[in-house]
Amino acid sequence: MRLIVLAVASLAAGARLDQDIYLPPGAHSAGGSVGLQAPHAAQHAAQHDAVQILRYENEINEQGYHYAYETSDGTKAEQNGQVIPGAQPEEGSLKVAGSYSYVGQDGQTYSVTYTADEGGFHADGAHLPTAPPIPEEILKSLQLTDTKHDQYSSQKSSYDADAGY
Repeated sequence: MRLIVLAVASLAAGARLDQDIYLPPGAHSAGGSVGLQAPHAAQHAAQHDAVQILRYENEINEQGYHYAYETSDGTKAEQNGQVIPGAQPEEGSLKVAGSYSYVGQDGQTYSVTYTADEGGFHADGAHLPTAPPIPEEILKSLQLTDTKHDQYSSQKSSYDADAGY
């Protein structure tokens, strides 16, 4: 009996997978591999030179903070931030201004400047999309309905709930 169990275990361990079984990329045989392999991305990353940090600044004080860095691949970033105090300590807000640039795969340098405050995040760069111009008809209608003009000002009418009728 032991001989039969040993024979079945030997056959099972030595059997190869069928050829129509999916194998992950980099698997060379259906029997597997005894040695360890580095992940595919790690193999390629080792071939590239590491990016060097050319400049690094990081300052924090009572007025706010400032950081900046520049790397050997052309990437640059700089940011300044300050806390705008509110009526209560937890009601303050943060005002941030900064810029960054990098060299794209096409060799062109892309630059972005931005601000972020109570009014939201606003970025500006030559490569960023912009809103299309407002059509002349829409612009004229906006000017006509402007609240500064008396003709279209909002006055109480009989349709208002508090018109007094």
